[in-house]
Amino acid sequence: MAHEIEMFANGSAGFAAAGKPGWHGLGYTAPGPMTAEDLLSHAQLAGWNVRKVPVGQVTDPVTGLPVVTDEDFLVVRTNPVTGQPERLGRVGRDYQVLQNEDVTGFLQTLVDESGAIFDTGGSLNGGRRVFVTMRLPEPLMVGGFDQLDLYLAAFSRHDGWGSFVTVATPVRVVCANTERAALANHASKFTVRHTGNVAGRIAEARDALKLTWKHGEAFAAEAEKLLAVPMEVKEFRQFANRLHPLPADAKELAKRNHDLTMRELEYLFAQAPTQEPIRNTRWAAYNAVTERLDHKSPVFGSRDVATVRAERALLDDHDNAKLKARGFRLLATA
Repeated sequence: MAHEIEMFANGSAGFAAAGKPGWHGLGYTAPGPMTAEDLLSHAQLAGWNVRKVPVGQVTDPVTGLPVVTDEDFLVVRTNPVTGQPERLGRVGRDYQVLQNEDVTGFLQTLVDESGAIFDTGGSLNGGRRVFVTMRLPEPLMVGGFDQLDLYLAAFSRHDGWGSFVTVATPVRVVCANTERAALANHASKFTVRHTGNVAGRIAEARDALKLTWKHGEAFAAEAEKLLAVPMEVKEFRQFANRLHPLPADAKELAKRNHDLTMRELEYLFAQAPTQEPIRNTRWAAYNAVTERLDHKSPVFGSRDVATVRAERALLDDHDNAKLKARGFRLLATA
């Protein structure tokens, strides 16, 4: 799938990330945490001056007579590279423009003094959609050492087609693909239409997003349960075969592929150094499944391997995501 990151006339990209780049390799990667001003500048989101321009008079194609309207407006921005005005969409009288600076300001006020830091930001579809994320200061810790980061992500549109949305999600947003995954895999969500007052609804947003902590605590509790249950290799083999059942009428090639999958999973569970701190537990079994799917599963065709694997890992409707969920359920209910 395409990343949909905005590419400018000078070859630069509308994207910035802190610490580690996006899988697409585009844009600016900061060596450490970014301020709101850093993110807006490096992602080329600053100074767009998004505005409504009245359509005014148009000509009726049937009668040839002029028609004047005060209900229709174009959404226009100043291109951050060329400085030229660009049309982003068409909206009605009640539509309220939200600047990219308003998005970062909203997130900054929302997290207050929590210690959350700006992590990624960018523009998609020629500037029609923008996103900004902050990494929350308290990751989930499983067993005191296995860290799962949570993000607060804000998505806004300048084309009149969607609301301003804030979600708490375990998915790091780096492109359109991960935007969709984050919206699908959110723990809590807050939405405001562009006809409403965004800045004045901080308290409401905080209340809605409190579900994040309950979700995080619940997931961590389930993961801790898996970590506390021992699992020997024999039991792991039974689990792996339930997760990847081999049909009775399987052909020889299918049998060989199934055998390879079983051997890869058993190595990851029993010998891989990545499992050392959690060896011989159900949490290790789940991590063996995710490591194989995210990093070891084969990629066919001419597409870039890293890109394909990133899409598999981050798109919630991919078969790999469904297999991970099934594996977690099998381990949690067995």
